Amino acid sequence: MKKGPDNIKENLFLIIAGPTGTGKSSIAAELCRILPGEIINADSRQFYKDINIGTAKPPEPLIKQIPHHLYSFITLKENFTVFDYRQYLEKIIPDIWSRKKAAIIVGGSGFYIRAILKGIFEFPEEKKPLQKDIRKMLADKDTENLYRELKRFDPDLAEKIHPNDRVRITRGLEVWMITGTPMSEWQKQAKPASFIPRASVKYWVINLPRDILYNRLDLRTEAMLGSGWLEEVKILINSGLKHYLKEKAPIGYMELCNFIEGKTSWDETVETIKRKTRNYARQQITWFKKEDAEWIDVLNRHPSEVAVQLKNSIT
Repeated sequence: MKKGPDNIKENLFLIIAGPTGTGKSSIAAELCRILPGEIINADSRQFYKDINIGTAKPPEPLIKQIPHHLYSFITLKENFTVFDYRQYLEKIIPDIWSRKKAAIIVGGSGFYIRAILKGIFEFPEEKKPLQKDIRKMLADKDTENLYRELKRFDPDLAEKIHPNDRVRITRGLEVWMITGTPMSEWQKQAKPASFIPRASVKYWVINLPRDILYNRLDLRTEAMLGSGWLEEVKILINSGLKHYLKEKAPIGYMELCNFIEGKTSWDETVETIKRKTRNYARQQITWFKKEDAEWIDVLNRHPSEVAVQLKNSIT
């Protein structure tokens, strides 16, 4: 692999992943201060411009200082799939490299990262006209029944998907119903993104002790609620976006909808958000343990110190 100035490899494709709340965005920003780079979002909930407080996006001043891609660029009414994500990266990564910068992927959506590194299934063109009708049919069923169907037709895929992950459950059923072949079988034929063979890849997972992480997440939830999260949800409901919150918004939005509708008390709502957020972090940790990545412990370390460690590992 060729090297550029400061003995840094060219065509760097750096992945800073890990569970929510571990400080990935801050570390990526510090890395960009000592290594020319641009940040690309790999947190699917941060794609949407309508939802902000509950998505823990990087602060606006930081986004203005350092080039960031795929943050707050579509509305909840728009669709942006993992296939769209991969196509975008097929264009932007070579662009970033042409500017002699590192492409730095940051986020906790491990499925999106895996889609770049290992590939994803794409529908045969002749089958795509069927997708819209099938998707409409599946939309009328509740998530529990959809997951039950997925376990029946594609148990291997169902084992890898959380029972509440409606988007991926629906996707798995679509693939089976349209092609007659389980998605888990199609995935075995998938290929990495076209730029990966030219890339110098480093994959890191940011790690904190479980008790420290959970406490940090609880405090973050309280901070979000104190920053107008409930008011944001009220505005979204009044804008006719509640249906889209159910499908696309992260933990907390539907729980706050339930509170607004009088279905739960405030204390119950807060505790549910905290518990679900901790569970989500645990699921992310489980996912990333299966990936071929280097784990970086960041307890009691400033993001700038961690960034130096990451830079030193690629020189």
